[in-house]
Amino acid sequence: MFSFHPLPRLVVMSMLLLCPKAMAFVSIHQKALLFYYPLSTVAEARNAKLAKLEIFGQPLVCYDNKNGTIIVHSDICPHQGASLSKGWVNEMGNLQCPYHGFEFCSGMFCKIPNPILEPRPFRSNTKLPVFPTLEMNGMLFLSPVSVKAPPLPFPFFPPEEYDKNFRAVEGSRIIDQNHMTVCENLLDMLHISYVHSFGNSISPLPYSMKTRNLSETSGRTEFLYQPRDFTISGKVGRVSKVVVQNEYHLPTNTITRVIAGKVVKTVFTRSLPLSKNKTLLFWKVYRNFWMDPYVPEFSAPGDWLMTYLMKYTVEEDVQMLHNVYPLHREGPLKTKYDITIKNFRTAVAQGYQQPLPVLTNATQTFLQAFHDYDI
Repeated sequence: MFSFHPLPRLVVMSMLLLCPKAMAFVSIHQKALLFYYPLSTVAEARNAKLAKLEIFGQPLVCYDNKNGTIIVHSDICPHQGASLSKGWVNEMGNLQCPYHGFEFCSGMFCKIPNPILEPRPFRSNTKLPVFPTLEMNGMLFLSPVSVKAPPLPFPFFPPEEYDKNFRAVEGSRIIDQNHMTVCENLLDMLHISYVHSFGNSISPLPYSMKTRNLSETSGRTEFLYQPRDFTISGKVGRVSKVVVQNEYHLPTNTITRVIAGKVVKTVFTRSLPLSKNKTLLFWKVYRNFWMDPYVPEFSAPGDWLMTYLMKYTVEEDVQMLHNVYPLHREGPLKTKYDITIKNFRTAVAQGYQQPLPVLTNATQTFLQAFHDYDI
């Protein structure tokens, strides 16, 4: 889902545009981890043709260059600062600035139009920071560092994505809250009993907790929980207690897998930081029930109901998240039920310590002077 938001002050990206030779790479933001981030579905990106984005508070433009490649780069024209997303993509697949018509080929300034003389495109030293995209399983992902950065790990997908015994519905929601707060809410095992209608405030505490690391960048906490009687677990799974698996996978992926006997429902999310206190949440719910393996159309009622229930659940979270002070999410009061959040924070902190491509002194000066936007 593409978002349109007021743009903040211009920071390091616009400064680096003035000195393209000074940079070994460009990062969208100093708080971006070296992983692919979700951008939109591929279908949305291609249908939009030309769209303005805001990621980590930075203005970007996304478009199809008519060669089958989705291009994402700075939305700021290096000539006089116009928003390139207000321009157009011509028949050659070049993006033209709405202010003076200058053409950019995959981010490189390549032509000053003159229909009478019909000048040929040229190569120049003026190149916008271009952020590589990756298409995978219908999703479009964005590298937070420019093309000269080292290869990044492929985006994570849960095993249910590749299991034919599961069917899924998906959606997205913009939330006016910091992305770390959103992620931690999804990993919070205690809030279920008090925030969500399917929670059990009479028996609110999870038990038999087991925690383990799945890798250096992912972890899982498994516990038992007693949901209310009218829930899917009780009515469809016909069990009084369920096994819940909470997982995180960097940079912002979470899993909540509820196992009620043979009935399994898995909620998978990705969070995209749009700005300091605005997050785009992507969600996908997998299920192995309410589906017909032979006639997909017969699964439509189950799709509708799962979509309705997930949207309702997300809105319950949103109402609470609007009442959370993001600067105080790491309060002094700690409990054993916060273990998944604690491990996620540790993994994120270690992710910030990953080695980055070498920067020249000039680029380091720009980063230090203008990376004052705190996510």
